[in-house]
Amino acid sequence: MKYASVDRLSDFEFHDAEIELVSFTEHQLIVQAQYLNVHQDAAQNPFESDMEIDRARMTFDGFDCISYEPGRALERDEHGKWHAPEPQVILFGDDARCRFLEQLNAGLTLYDFYPQEGKTYVIDAMAIEPFFSACVTFDRVVIAWDEYKAEAWYVSKEG
Repeated sequence: MKYASVDRLSDFEFHDAEIELVSFTEHQLIVQAQYLNVHQDAAQNPFESDMEIDRARMTFDGFDCISYEPGRALERDEHGKWHAPEPQVILFGDDARCRFLEQLNAGLTLYDFYPQEGKTYVIDAMAIEPFFSACVTFDRVVIAWDEYKAEAWYVSKEG
């Protein structure tokens, strides 16, 4: 591939990126991303604005999903305060990994992908479930692509 970024997730804007599973082996996850944007100051971006990548391949080495939290519907009480009527459910270990891969296999739309602590990252997304959060870890991530598609959607909305 023409461009590659190694361990520089901060160079990318993940909101509304669509992610599809390519493969998952014992500790390597490979996904394909559409609507992924790279910031203008990233070393691989030769343009003067944030740009949308045509199609990117993301390879996570040492990947694991350590927890998975399904979204809960919120309701307003008689005082106008929001609360979740169902109990919070958080899955761990194999249960979390299986649930995350099930969602990933259906195709994810990311809301956010951000660092939490150490090597832990949070993925907020939707797929089969309208919303979920997963905590994942990995040793290395390579994002590679060949072409740019256009200015990032949020750049064209600014004008």
